[in-house]
Amino acid sequence: MNIGTLNSRCVQVLLYLLNLNEPVTINSLGERYKVSNRTIRYDLDIIDEFLRDNGFKLLIRKPNCGIMFMKDSAEKRRVIDFITNLNTYYIVLSKEDRASLILNELIGQQDYITINSIADELCVSRNTIIKDLKRVKKWLEEYDLSIKSVPKHGIKITGEEKNLRRAQIKLLTENNGMIKSLSELKTKPIRNTKSSSSLKSFFDDIDIQYIEECINVAERELDTIFSDEAFVGLAIHIAIAIKRIKAKKEITMNKDELKSLELTKEFAVASNITRMLEQRFNITISTDEIGYITIHLLGSNRASSKVTESENWVELQILANNVIQRVSTIVGEDLTGDRQLYNGLLEHLKPTIYRLNHDLTLKNPILDEIRSRFNKLFKAVKIGLKPVEDFTGKRISDEEVGYFAMHFGAAIERIKNASTTKMNVLVVCATGMGTAEMLSSRIQSVFNVNIVGTVARHQVKKALKGDKIDLIISSVPMEEDSVTCVEVNPLLTEKDILKLNRYIKKHGRTGSTVIMDEILGAVKRHCMIMDYDGLAKELSRTLNVKNIGDRKGVKQPVLKELLNQKTIKLNVEAKTWEEAVSAGGALLEKEGCIEHRYVDAMINSVKEIGPYIVIAPGIAMPHARPESGVKKIGMSLITLSEPVKFGNKENDPVDIVVCLCAIDHTTHIKALTELVGMLGNDEMVKQIKNAKEVSEVQNMILDFDSINE
Repeated sequence: MNIGTLNSRCVQVLLYLLNLNEPVTINSLGERYKVSNRTIRYDLDIIDEFLRDNGFKLLIRKPNCGIMFMKDSAEKRRVIDFITNLNTYYIVLSKEDRASLILNELIGQQDYITINSIADELCVSRNTIIKDLKRVKKWLEEYDLSIKSVPKHGIKITGEEKNLRRAQIKLLTENNGMIKSLSELKTKPIRNTKSSSSLKSFFDDIDIQYIEECINVAERELDTIFSDEAFVGLAIHIAIAIKRIKAKKEITMNKDELKSLELTKEFAVASNITRMLEQRFNITISTDEIGYITIHLLGSNRASSKVTESENWVELQILANNVIQRVSTIVGEDLTGDRQLYNGLLEHLKPTIYRLNHDLTLKNPILDEIRSRFNKLFKAVKIGLKPVEDFTGKRISDEEVGYFAMHFGAAIERIKNASTTKMNVLVVCATGMGTAEMLSSRIQSVFNVNIVGTVARHQVKKALKGDKIDLIISSVPMEEDSVTCVEVNPLLTEKDILKLNRYIKKHGRTGSTVIMDEILGAVKRHCMIMDYDGLAKELSRTLNVKNIGDRKGVKQPVLKELLNQKTIKLNVEAKTWEEAVSAGGALLEKEGCIEHRYVDAMINSVKEIGPYIVIAPGIAMPHARPESGVKKIGMSLITLSEPVKFGNKENDPVDIVVCLCAIDHTTHIKALTELVGMLGNDEMVKQIKNAKEVSEVQNMILDFDSINE
């Protein structure tokens, strides 16, 4: 039998076709593998030659439809088994393939390995491997890792444990993507070779399903939902951690950082699932390792979170406002009133900052599409995110920018079309809530449907137990017996629109389009509403329309209402930062805004977490959580006769202290936005510092308010 050879891309294309039950176009294959249509045609010819030479049926080519393999499952299984058992010799490896295999071999080894043994494994010469190692060394440098060579022993990778794990996760997922990587863990490896890059071969002794159960426990205890990318990322991280702990290679963390992490809810949850892992895998997990799992929990994208549970929640709000204002200016569209955008950014910022601070990478599988189709918006968001870069001192990767761009894309889509309709649709998206929101808005802008929710793939079963779902629109492959599932591109292509249009026309409910806000607005203009929320919910049920937006009807005070003659004090004497915070808190307590324990809470927050409250050079904004003694919303401003140090190297010393007490994470936003605008103006800050009378500061606030009306 003439076995013949296939390059690695041909193997991927053939396996992809074997897993399909319908034709796929050459254009789609070209987009999937990032090559030209001409290259795909050449690959298909090679595949046909391989199939013919080994006695298999050829590919079916349907004019105006595409390419597919026959639907005979037995024949498909024969081909898959044949490819699975192919020796590396029969797979033509590219330089990139060899580099990945070498990296996989080195990272997975505890001891030295010789160059000759690697050459024998890959069926190439020693000189070829030596050349390949140059590419390998360059790749490792990105993770502060290096190759150590010892004569007569061989080579091995050296560097910090955390960097090695980062590199390992990147290696395992960079080619396949997170979702595909986890699927590979649960299936038979493509090639049974010692140096196979298959995740299955690496984790053959790890129960991935049990790790998934542990992450499900974490979701329940944190009252959140991880995006599919985050869910899988956590699973792979924990699996690698278990392997490394078994090999007595453990993480060591900074003691101060670990102490800070121990105060979080995520640390308690990490401790709980750690006990589960210890029992299942018969290992002992150190406190440092628990801290490292905590960092990954904190850095994972979530579908929902409570911002006020973060110690730096005010800073997150300031950042969100700044970013929205900057992007609005660049794109020429006022997005500052979009509560969905604001809340989405808040939820996304917290894990983003943790990832940046701890050098955690985030893969964005549709980055190329985002940049090509929404290039102008992508560039605008990249510029708009500078406040986040300044806050963290880290550069934001294009992968991260892409997710933020999706949030803004969704906001712009909402402006274009805010209609709500009748068919109940559940949107499923694996790559994060920003992508899901963009997809939801795109769907709503084109179709007469009611989006009842956006969920990650692993949460579909739970979602179906709630609202009646007529259709699932998903950006990832999935099957659900009880509800029709339509797979689409996350950016909703024209082809997707045609496909959905056919289904919705055939199965969609009839009924007029109703805009909830217009109805509520009309009622409000002509009637007295005793229960705004109740009316909105009742209308939502009656009209079968999702209750959209933030309709609490709570008045948001402006800055001039909070900072007045009683809450501003100038040239205050304070020898320490504690005294400065106490002075600002005393004004709020006198006005009945807080209990005295809130002052203690503000001081204790700085002692426990650090001087994060120093938000800009010379400006501190002490605050604590609403449950720490807040009676009503309030704000105070004091200037100090002599600056004091809070312990913030970049922004000390401080001579303006603004104390904030909030009843929730929304009511104070309007005033906070105004304040940030003022404090972002160097000239106004200078005038506040030099002010002799409270009225001078009040006039500045009034002038600023009138300018920005």
